Amino acid sequence: MTAQWTIPSALGRRLQRTYVGYWFAGTHGDPYALILRAQRDDTTPYEEEVRARGPVFRSEVLDTWVIADGALARSVLTDARFGALTRAGGRHRAELLPPAGPETGPARAREHGGVSAGAEPAVSAQDEVAVEAIAEQVSRTLLGGLGAGFDLVADFTRRLPAQVLAEFLGLPAARRGRFEELLAGCARSLDSRLCPQTLDITRTGLGAAAELRDLLARHLGDGGPRSAQAALALAVEVAAPAGALICNTFEVLGSSPGQWDALCRNPDQADAVISETWWRRPPVRVESRIAQQGVELAGVPIPADGHVAILVAAAQRDPAVTPAPTENGTGVPLGLLGEAHSTSAARTVRALSRGALRVLAQEAPDLRPSGTAVRLRRAPVTLGHARLPVARTGSGALTHPGAA
Repeated sequence: MTAQWTIPSALGRRLQRTYVGYWFAGTHGDPYALILRAQRDDTTPYEEEVRARGPVFRSEVLDTWVIADGALARSVLTDARFGALTRAGGRHRAELLPPAGPETGPARAREHGGVSAGAEPAVSAQDEVAVEAIAEQVSRTLLGGLGAGFDLVADFTRRLPAQVLAEFLGLPAARRGRFEELLAGCARSLDSRLCPQTLDITRTGLGAAAELRDLLARHLGDGGPRSAQAALALAVEVAAPAGALICNTFEVLGSSPGQWDALCRNPDQADAVISETWWRRPPVRVESRIAQQGVELAGVPIPADGHVAILVAAAQRDPAVTPAPTENGTGVPLGLLGEAHSTSAARTVRALSRGALRVLAQEAPDLRPSGTAVRLRRAPVTLGHARLPVARTGSGALTHPGAA
């Protein structure tokens, strides 16, 4: 890493200047900049303003073409002419935003999301079953150690992915506690790729990712689908979205009377509920792609190395678009298509989340929101929760968190 990312004063200035640029663009009416400023719990109004400006909106200051149109979003996310990095193997705005997660590892010429394309851990259908089983076991253990009231974020969803992944990756028991701590330090990695974080969060993330990669390197091989770098990419891309998806699902179930009770009566519906939430409140709301050649989108020319942002949540609200069908008839959200958010990470998030939700429904049917949910700031990609207080009431209807 260059001095601008290793010297605290230089890093702080760079982060501040970049974020000020977002504020400047947003103040002058750029809805995409307002999304990336990430100071609201609900960015829907800004997303809809992007949609109103046409199928492809050009954010001049942020040098990005932005898409909210459902059909066009699906086209870009499945188009081989778009990739995660530039033709030279760099990130978009790499001179402005510090590396995050897997990007702290050694530079390589051909990477996908911070890890070489052939090195990503392949999460097969059999692996999905294993992840789901581990998630159920860990969920029961975590719930068993909690009292009547707890924070669903700090006490459950933030710990669950790390413990599941540690078991899935076969890490020794003596190192799993540290793995969990370091992965928590990387929690803002996905958001930091598009939005500058505070200096403290950025420095914590850089240090945690570097130590996490070293930890994994001591216990995993250097190459293949279970390499340290591939495992780091998988862990970083799973942890925050899985937590967001579980919390989003719990909130969605509270928005309509009887939905939580219905799931508790039939916990096997967890997969369908998770799929519906992924469609309505995706755990990854902004996908980033870079044109590998000159491309025309809805009559708008995109140059080679041009950056395209897909507003997944907005695209999935498009009434002209329906979920793509699968073999079992369940609709596949845009964030699970092709390379969108990487297939292995998406499969793992889904398996982990449905296992956790099933156990919550089985073991804690009386679980209810007990306070106001608080969303993170500067989290435009995940729009994750900072807190979500819950309590086991013993009886009574599920109430919306805001009404508690």
